[in-house]
Amino acid sequence: MELRPGLSAIVTGGAAGIGQALVLALAQNGIFITVIDFSEEKGKQVASLAAKEVSKFHTELQFPPVIFIKCDVTDANELAAAFKKHAETYGGLDICINCAGISTAIPFYNDQTDGSRSWRHAVNVNFVAVIDSTRLAIGAMQEAKRPGVIINVGSSAGLYPLIADPIYSGTKGYLYSLLLYTQYSVH
Repeated sequence: MELRPGLSAIVTGGAAGIGQALVLALAQNGIFITVIDFSEEKGKQVASLAAKEVSKFHTELQFPPVIFIKCDVTDANELAAAFKKHAETYGGLDICINCAGISTAIPFYNDQTDGSRSWRHAVNVNFVAVIDSTRLAIGAMQEAKRPGVIINVGSSAGLYPLIADPIYSGTKGYLYSLLLYTQYSVH
């Protein structure tokens, strides 16, 4: 897909790191963006920077060029509401970049908890939320009857596992399987 002004994109995990860099790169191409992230302060800062870039391509808009939505991607209802808000604001979805991801704070072999704040949370962010977001993106693109692009950001840890964080490696390795599915099965 050629990046051109007027397309729209969702970026999960867009408030920092790779997600932030992708938001700013899309903005420099005049693409309308919804930044989805848990960090409200950083998310609003990135959205503001991106809006200045997008506005260079579009004058007299009747809607914001970039919006930030505070969202816990592991909450399916919040994520669905964010996708709905994007579609209502921009009339569809052309690009979805799933960049939200976390590592586990406690080494798996030392974790004596139920995992709700460590390994289970990492699985929900890095694996389950990517499935939900991919499913929502496919639905939005099919509803608008126009093709789009879904990018699920992985990690070399999915190919070359991190001994210290097998949960992170496993969830990122899954993304390669999802890539094969979406590449060959979704039209």
